[in-house]
Formats: sequence, structure tokens, C-alpha cells
Amino acid sequence: MRPHHLHAGRLDALRRSGLLDRSPEDEFGHLADHVRDVLDVPVAIVTLVDEDRQVFAGHSGLPEPWAGRGETPMTHSFCQHVVDRRAPLVTSDARLDPLLRDNAAIGDIGVVAYLGIPLSLPDGEVVGALAAIDTQPRDWSEADMRRLRSIARTVEKEMAVRISESRWRSLFEGLQEGFILGRVVRDTAGRIVDWRYEAVNDAWHDLLGIPRGTAVGRTVRELLPGVEDEWVSEFARVVELGEPVRFTRRVGTLERWYDGSAQPIGGDHFTVFFSEVTERIKRDRRQATLLTLADELRGRSDLETIVTAAARCLADGLDVDRVGSGIVNLREDTIDVRADWCEPGVSSVAGRHAFSSYGSYIADLRRGDVVAVDDISMDPRTSGRQAAFDAIQTRSFLDLPISFDGRLYAVVFAHSRLPRPWTDGERQFVDQVSERVRVALTRQRMEDAQRVLTQEMAHRMKNSLSMVQAIATQTLRQAHTMDEAREAISSRLSALARAQDILTQTNFTEADVCEVVNAAIAPHRVASDRISIAGPHAALSAQQALGLSLAIHELATNAAKYGALSSAVGHVAMTWSAVDDTFVFRWIETGGPLVVAPQRRGFGSKLIERIVAAYFDGEGRIEFDPAGIRFTLTGALAEPDSRPTA
Repeated sequence: MRPHHLHAGRLDALRRSGLLDRSPEDEFGHLADHVRDVLDVPVAIVTLVDEDRQVFAGHSGLPEPWAGRGETPMTHSFCQHVVDRRAPLVTSDARLDPLLRDNAAIGDIGVVAYLGIPLSLPDGEVVGALAAIDTQPRDWSEADMRRLRSIARTVEKEMAVRISESRWRSLFEGLQEGFILGRVVRDTAGRIVDWRYEAVNDAWHDLLGIPRGTAVGRTVRELLPGVEDEWVSEFARVVELGEPVRFTRRVGTLERWYDGSAQPIGGDHFTVFFSEVTERIKRDRRQATLLTLADELRGRSDLETIVTAAARCLADGLDVDRVGSGIVNLREDTIDVRADWCEPGVSSVAGRHAFSSYGSYIADLRRGDVVAVDDISMDPRTSGRQAAFDAIQTRSFLDLPISFDGRLYAVVFAHSRLPRPWTDGERQFVDQVSERVRVALTRQRMEDAQRVLTQEMAHRMKNSLSMVQAIATQTLRQAHTMDEAREAISSRLSALARAQDILTQTNFTEADVCEVVNAAIAPHRVASDRISIAGPHAALSAQQALGLSLAIHELATNAAKYGALSSAVGHVAMTWSAVDDTFVFRWIETGGPLVVAPQRRGFGSKLIERIVAAYFDGEGRIEFDPAGIRFTLTGALAEPDSRPTA
């Protein structure tokens, strides 16, 4: 090590120049040959002096083994003194020179006479020497010095070119973009039919996934069999028209997209800079398919149509071999695949399949989780079912559950023949499809429910108005005075209103019999011990609630005027039962005045015996027992209104 001989800055400059990193071939050998010819010497060398060695950048006449090694240790270097002094070194006989006589190059290489000229980098740092060597004593002339200086300037110019080239090459190889220097290939008629790679950088290999060193000298059709014709025709237009172009295009055989520009550089040559944009293209395509899906889902009302739209979206947004959908039967854990889209060579899986044949992931689907399996042989949920997956040509798959209200209704699936990692972008895309389907189903459920509710409200209103009309007409017909009619109509409409109040709490779909009875009898309850109520909770339809409310109103009004509630000791008992959907309601009066059967039945009797009974699809019967009025209503409880489904 000789740090005192070589300044650190000089050493850094040499190493940054890249001259020491060149291949071991003789870089400046032709100039060394020129020195031998011009100065008539047996040996000429171009050296670069490193910290503990001198490297031969070029040599001519150098004996072995030094010629093969391409360098010597500092013990064999005369050139180090040229670099240290930054000046020429001249000796006629090194054996007599106090500075050089102990140098091992005298004995091992045969150096006797030496003439060396410093070599500088473009920034002025002296890093080596150009030397003429004679194996015999020699007096060097001024002409020898002048000629060697002239050749040294040529060496320095060559060094500058090599440094510039090395730096350009370093920049070239450091590019993140791919680079191509190409030359078009013409047929005998002069038509461009192909183009050849003359230079590419490392990024080119990385972006195409092709091993280094396999491109230069080959044509694009040789390197990428089946490549699209546009990769040739577009670059042909660049050369023939002399105009640059930008492109975004896919190499189908690689399944990759590239974005870049091509420029003409004269003759049949052109250059290309490009980058891979596969993920960007896929992302844009997925976004477009999501917008299309949103349009398709708008206004869809049935589950199967919505599922089919989701499957079509996955087919457009994923590069897979098969996409399809199926309706799930949870009772049997099966899926009925109605349709699928398959790549050439891939068979359809339409038909019924048992989830158990393909593993245990049905549990994940039931929870509403997307199932993404990169390799069925490696995933614990599917590893024991390889034969079943082989039968459907599947090694990797993605299942999207279609669920609402916590229930799995359908599955949209994507299959690949080869193992593949599902990327974050693909998983996010599937989640977005799932969210749009969920929103569509929820919106459709709400719209369906609103539509049914509107229709039901219109139906209820029509029935209510019909009932009001009937009450008014019949009451007016049988009333003796307008005051009597007004009072009867008002009280009957109030009974209807109380029943409506109860129905509003359940969106007019059903009401509990206990609430209906208590609301209907409330205006006539003079004392808690005069009226008894007993019966279980049971759901009445809206019409049944209105009917029962009117019946109780009529009975209570009559009892207050003429029956049990008109005396101080009379009692009314209301009881009901609901067994196996059979509803029985009883009104029993006791302790009131003696009951005499009327000669003519009024509107109230007809209302509770015929109209109300019709709402229960049963029978209403009034008994005029002398001890008190008895009313029995027998019928069937209506099924609760079913909620709309998609």
C-alpha cells in the first residue's frame, strides 16, 4: 500500500472514470503498437496506476506472464514515478539509476531504458503513463520525446472518449425505462417486414421478462413469436415517414401492456423508450367495467339478473380462463351454475355442484367473505380436493358471495388453469363489485318494499273509504233523526281511527289482538271491574283489526245504551283464543236488563255478523240470551304480510 505516493483525490478520479472497470481486453493496444513502430522499441505500454498495482490498459511486446495478467504489482512499476511527479520519466539505463535500480521490473521484465509520459483525465488528474521500453541501454532523443508526447495526447483523447462512453453506458443501463436501438429489416422488394435489436438496456430485459444477452442481433419476430403485426408496421412508419410516434399497446404473448415513444435517427435505424403500464391499463379497464356494472344494475329487480351482471363485470375486469355464476341451495350446500364464459380449450362447468367436493370454503362464503385461492394444492381449505379441481381444469380461483340479510344466495366465480397470486388490485376490484351488488340489492329491496307499501296503502285506503261509505249510508238509512245519525257515524269513525292508530305502528301490515281490543273498548270502560279481558297475543291482519274494532265498538255502544253496561251491576267479559291459526272471540254480557230479541235487525248487527266475519273468513253469531247478549266470532288468522324479496 502506498498512500503517500498517490493522492486520495487522484485515486478517486481514476476509479470514477471507469477505466479500471473495462474488460481485460487490450483497450489501447493499437496505440502501443504505434509507439513501437515510431520509436523502434521492443515494448510499449499504456498504464493506469492504482493504489497497489499498475494496470495495462494497452501493451505491445510485453512478455509473459505479465501480458496475460494485464497488470503488475508496484514492485515492478516505473510508471508510478511518472504519476507521482506529474512529469515525464527518462532513463537510459535503469540499472544505474538510484531511483530505479532496485525495481523488480529490471530483472523480471527486462526493462533497461525507459521513457514515460504522464496521462491525464479530462479534469487534469494524472492517473497513468504512456511508456516506451528498451531491453538495452538507450539515449532518448528530443524527437523521441516529441513523438511520444504526440501519441500520449491521442491516448488521452481516447481515454476521454472511453470515459464519456462509460458514463453514457452507466446512465443508459441505469434507466428505469426500457431502451431499444433498432434497425428495420426489408425484403427483396424493399418492404419492411421485421426489425432487429442492435442494442437494449437492462431495463428492457426486466420489463419484458427476457434473460439478459438474448436480444441483440435477433429480430422482434424471432424473439417474440406471434407478436402483433402493429409492433412492426408502426415502427416501419417511423422510419419511412421520419416522424416520431407515441404508443400504448399490448404484447399478447407476454400479456403485458407498454407505453412509450419511437423516434427516427436516420437511415433504417430508430430508437424506442418505453415503460410497462399493465397494471394501469388493468386498473382503468376495471374502473370502466365498474361504471358499466353500475348502469346495468340500475333498475334490475331479480336476483339472477343482478348476479349475471356481476359475473359479466368480473369477466371484463379479470384476465382469467373461466368466469360464471350460480344460485346456491344452502339446504343441500350445492350451487347451480346456469352459465359461464370460458377461454378456448376450457370446458364449461354449467350444472349442479356440491361445495363439499371442492373443500371447506363454503363456511367463508356463508359469512359473506370473498374466497381467493392462489393454488388449490397449497390452500388448507382445498388441498385435499385436487382431483375434483383437475376435472374442471382449475388450479386457482376466486369466489364472490352474493348475500343479503345474512343469507348466501349466489356465487360469482373466476377460475384459472394455472396457479396465480391474486393481486391487491384484483382483490380490491372484486370487493368493489361486491359492494355495488350489495347496494343494488339493498336499493332494490327498499324500492320493492316501498312499491308494495304504496300498493298496500292504496288498497287499505280504498277499503277504508268503502267501509266509511257503508257506515255512513247504512247509519243514515236507519237513523230516526240527523242528530242520531251524526252521533252514530262519529262514534263508528272514531272506532276506525283508533284501529288505524294501532296499524300505523306496524306499517299497516298487522296488529296485536290485545292492543286492538283494549283500544276499541277504552271509550266505554266505566269501571275496571265491569269489563274483563283475557286472551293470548296474536297477530291480526289490517282488515281483521279494523273489523274486530268495529265489532267491539258496536257491542260496547249497545251494552252502554241497553245492555250490561247500562246498569250499575252489569258485566262484560271478552275472551279469545288462537290455536293452530284458528281464532275464536267471545263477548258475553251478564247482570244487565232482561234481553228481548229485536223484531228487526239493525246495521250494527249486520256489521258484526256478516262484514266482520268475512274479514276472518269465518262466522259471526249474536245470541239474544235473556241473561245478556252473547257474540261469538270464529275464523282463521291471516298469514303475516310477507316482505318483498329481490
